[in-house]
Amino acid sequence: MNIDTQSVDQAVTAMAEVLADYLHPEEVRLLKSQWQRYSTVSVKMMQQCVLDATRRYPELQAYKSDIRKGFWATLQADSQQTVEADNHNGYNSHNETVKASVPVSELVLAFYTVIEALRSQLSETESRNLFLTMHQTVSQERTFKGHSLNISQFLESNRPSVPDNEHLLNNLMQLAYVCLCDVAGPVEADEMMFRAAETAKQNHSKILVEKLF
Repeated sequence: MNIDTQSVDQAVTAMAEVLADYLHPEEVRLLKSQWQRYSTVSVKMMQQCVLDATRRYPELQAYKSDIRKGFWATLQADSQQTVEADNHNGYNSHNETVKASVPVSELVLAFYTVIEALRSQLSETESRNLFLTMHQTVSQERTFKGHSLNISQFLESNRPSVPDNEHLLNNLMQLAYVCLCDVAGPVEADEMMFRAAETAKQNHSKILVEKLF
């Protein structure tokens, strides 16, 4: 299996574990089979998985937020073993040695643009709720251990230092989406994410921006 296939398997298994508390095993199996068609894990995939489940089984609508949070937590716990193994072997996604002073990459700049585009669509209260929730969650997630991430700096229109690592930036973007759903609701969160991505594509390559999602 390639890395993408393994990642999808992890994501699908994580969602199945969460839904096992709400649905019969056969219902979970049908959804799991449907989700195996995805080629990579992304925010869009997570959105679609939740949407598929709640559309097919309307009784889950009341638990949508819990399911989304459970999926995120389970996926993070499962993927952490891989991250720890990579760190133990001295490997990072770019096969580069991390240095004390590294120029900001185009991928990191694209991440900043997306986050700032999201912030511009929120009220002051919504923005504070989003970034404080993200900051608190990042500090608790094992995936981000060992990285100095002060997400609350976005509230001051600053750009906090973030790792130049596609896997971790993708996880941060997924976390931003989860928190945004709680702040603005899933429908509005989807629209905000789309607008932020389109804004970023005006300043960065389309392929680069899509890597974040």
